[in-house]
Amino acid sequence: MFQLAALTSSVTFTLEQNEDGYIQALPDGAFNAVDGRPRDVVGGKWLMDATAFAAMQANTPHQAGDLVIDYEHQTLNKEKNGQPAPAAGFFNIKDIQYREGQGLFIKPDFNDKAQAHLSGKEYKYFSLVFGYDTDTGRPQYIHSGALTNRPGVDGMLPLASLSAEISAEININTPPQQGDTPVNETLKKLLMKLGIEISDPNGTLSDEQATAALSALDSLVTQAAEVQPLKTQVVALTAQTQAAAGTHTQAAGAHTQTVDLTQYVPIATFNALREQLVSLSAENGQLTIEQAVKDALDGGKVLACEEDYLLQLGKQQGMAALSAHLESRQPIAALTTKQTTTVTPPNHEQQDKTAMAALSSEEMAMADSWGMSHDEFKAAKKDDK
Repeated sequence: MFQLAALTSSVTFTLEQNEDGYIQALPDGAFNAVDGRPRDVVGGKWLMDATAFAAMQANTPHQAGDLVIDYEHQTLNKEKNGQPAPAAGFFNIKDIQYREGQGLFIKPDFNDKAQAHLSGKEYKYFSLVFGYDTDTGRPQYIHSGALTNRPGVDGMLPLASLSAEISAEININTPPQQGDTPVNETLKKLLMKLGIEISDPNGTLSDEQATAALSALDSLVTQAAEVQPLKTQVVALTAQTQAAAGTHTQAAGAHTQTVDLTQYVPIATFNALREQLVSLSAENGQLTIEQAVKDALDGGKVLACEEDYLLQLGKQQGMAALSAHLESRQPIAALTTKQTTTVTPPNHEQQDKTAMAALSSEEMAMADSWGMSHDEFKAAKKDDK
């Protein structure tokens, strides 16, 4: 894991600087800041040695361009305070040296304004910002430098913020080779995926582009965090749906296995039987009405002339209404009593005797009209036969 640190050392040069123009940026061997950093390295010490120097040469992102020296680390603080970050000078990664027993040296190129500040003793210290390996404490790359009057790291941004500030500018695990641009090809492709194209001839990523890249990455992280709970919900709902479908299939299968087809008939057969039943019921109702009217006639409850009326009443009002009507009728005795007595016809002799014995009213009327006695009429009747 890599982090950033800012370390301040004394500037001991005049306007003409030292003999070779170099100043010390880091001490040699194990060292730490006045505030007790680094707290995230085992042993609490940074380590400057030949191995660290080789890593800084290889991993520093600005290989072709110069590294900036500003005032009070304003390059790091400008996003926070919104103030401009004018340069005091620059130095190149090719102009750094490791001097065993002394440490890391750089060769700064200060501008006129910075030299005026230095000659007027307005600035006294040089502070180097570098990335380091939290496992070994060795510096890994150089970010920038600054002129400052505050020793140590007083007033610097938190290390986490400093690390985020340059995360889009460097790929520690892929050191650039000689002749490579500061932003390697792999990082360029990643930036293009985020909609950021490096247009600088030197391949330098601007501060605005770095900020845009970080914003795009933050947005992707936020979206990913929102998608994961949704995926979990989808998986859960899918499992529930499949379980419900399986239960329904099993229930349907069980239902199919328990159906006894001998206990059921096709719907077409059922409908045909129903129609027949309706027809038979209608016919039976008609027969029942006719039978009820006939029974009423035979029982002397109704007159023959009422038969058609009672049949229509039964058809219109139903059997219940007809039955209620007929039950209220009382039998008529005269309709059930025979008007004449039927006797068994006698034999011829008996018929003759009977005929002689009595005359009908008509015969008696005839005998009287003819002036004959009844006996004479009987005798004449007998002779006629």
